Order: sequence, then structure tokens, then C-alpha cells
Amino acid sequence: MKQTLLIITALMLVVGCSKPIDVDKLVERGGLLYEVNSDKPYSGPVFSLYENGQMSEEGTLKNGKADGKATEWNKNGQKSLEATFKDGELDGRETHWYVNGQKSYEGTYKDGEKDGKTVYWDENGQKRIEETYKDGYRISEECWDEDGNEMDCPRW
Repeated sequence: MKQTLLIITALMLVVGCSKPIDVDKLVERGGLLYEVNSDKPYSGPVFSLYENGQMSEEGTLKNGKADGKATEWNKNGQKSLEATFKDGELDGRETHWYVNGQKSYEGTYKDGEKDGKTVYWDENGQKRIEETYKDGYRISEECWDEDGNEMDCPRW
């Protein structure tokens, strides 16, 4: 038992101490990301920067695919997206924000499909659409006009 705990602890330290790599330095092959001159898909933390050195995005890859929390920022430093991935698929909450910091979208995913409540807001914070999904299929929706009055949802 002690030996197993030591091995697990050592693995956690190695993975937890991995130095983030600029995603622009990875190469894509067959839908997976690799380090240059490597035949093994990359696993570990990644990031991307704007030209001015400011953080653009950060996340984690596992076996060359997005896995775990991913975050993106606008050039003004305001968070623009936060999502959770599992094996390259959206799996969990995804949230988007307008440049002014107001939330624009929030939804839940399971295995890459919408599953649960999704909400869309205007830039001024007014809720416009609320939908419920099950296994990727919309099962209900409500819509509001710019004054907050409930209305029939438009057919896209």
C-alpha cells in the first residue's frame, strides 16, 4: 500500500510540475497535437499568447486532445471563454463573455453534446433565450424580447 502511494505521489508531482508549452510550438497530425520530432501525442499544460505577451488561452492536453479546463481571454485581459473538455470533447460547463465582461452564453455538455440548460444573454445582461437539452436534442425553450417580455422563439 505504501509503495502504491509513493508511485502515485511521484506521478502527480511529475504531471503537476510539467512546464506549460506554447500550443503554437506543437504540430497537428491526424487531429492530435504532438511536440516537434515526437511520435507520442502531447500531454500536459499548454498556453498561447497575444503579440504583446499577454495570455490568450491556456488549458491542458491529454494524449494530444483537450482535456480539463480551458480558458481564453480577450486582448483587453477580460475572460472570454471557459470550458471543460474530456478526451477532446466538451464535457461540463462552457461559458462565454462579451468584451465588456457581461456573460453571453452558458451551457452544459456531455460527451460533446448539449445536455442540460443553456442560456443566452444580450450584451446589456438581458436574458434572451433559455433552452434545455437532453443528449444533444433540444426539449424545451423560452425566449424574451429586448424589454424582457416572454415571446415566441424564432425558428432559426
